[in-house]
Amino acid sequence: MQFKTSAPGSLMLLGEYAVLDGKPALVCAVNKRIHVTLTPRPDDIIEIQSSLHGHYATDLASLVIEKPFQFVLGALKQCQGKLRRGCDIHIESEFSDKIGLGSSAAVTVATLAAIMAWLDVKITPLDLIRQGRNVVRAVQGVGSGADIAASVYGGVVAYQAQPLQAERFAVTHPLTALYAGFKTPTVDAIKQVQQQFMTLPNLFKSITNSIGQCAADGIQMVRKDDWIKLGDIMTTQQGMMQSLGVSSPLLHEMTETLRTQSTILGAKISGSGFGDCVIGLGKIAGPQDIEALRAKGVQLIPVEMTLQGVHGAKI
Repeated sequence: MQFKTSAPGSLMLLGEYAVLDGKPALVCAVNKRIHVTLTPRPDDIIEIQSSLHGHYATDLASLVIEKPFQFVLGALKQCQGKLRRGCDIHIESEFSDKIGLGSSAAVTVATLAAIMAWLDVKITPLDLIRQGRNVVRAVQGVGSGADIAASVYGGVVAYQAQPLQAERFAVTHPLTALYAGFKTPTVDAIKQVQQQFMTLPNLFKSITNSIGQCAADGIQMVRKDDWIKLGDIMTTQQGMMQSLGVSSPLLHEMTETLRTQSTILGAKISGSGFGDCVIGLGKIAGPQDIEALRAKGVQLIPVEMTLQGVHGAKI
């Protein structure tokens, strides 16, 4: 018997950095998925095969969290006490882990869902978010779980880490995602911001409180189906991202290019910044609208919001 699962990537609409301090965030699932196939074995060997990262083998007793399969191994290690046999895990990804579409969250959720199906364990969406967040924190030391929530639920999700809350909205809206051509790991980005504000804790708190308020207001706009005001709030939060120092001349140009498009309601950095993705609420008319950016290595990432969260089946 095989257990096949998949989970979507995600983009942060509002709430970066503030969500790490228990403030709300708004995140959406996107139609790029990671697929996991788990096949139980008769022995205690664990083999992982990935379309992106090749092959890895270990055994149940020797499980350690190692790159490049740290999130898959983290999920296995979290369930290690319940596993009686090994398994083969095959991973197929519809997008690169080098762009900011929440690949670590998607593969974590898909792997956990496959393990839960194998163990015949019933799990609520909120418990799956909690387990996924625990894996991410065990792997990298920090993580809000907002991208985990989007991968679990699909759609647009209002999320809060403490106390853990997630509300799913079954809505979608056209989206434009631009990739800067380079990415700073989230943990490194967080450390850079923390160092920058080490002697200015009150200023940092003021900025993140404002970002959290943007997310809270944005959630209300989603409830009201007011995408125009949501776009305005996204543009407002971009100013706060710049205040945190996570922007750059290129990221600023990317954001401004999107904002000048009549079809874009708002634009901002999505995620921890220092590279990675800028998103616009709405669709640009065509690739010609970002021709100057393309010459600087910026890539248009074809994505749509998706309503489908984690999905699984026994075969």
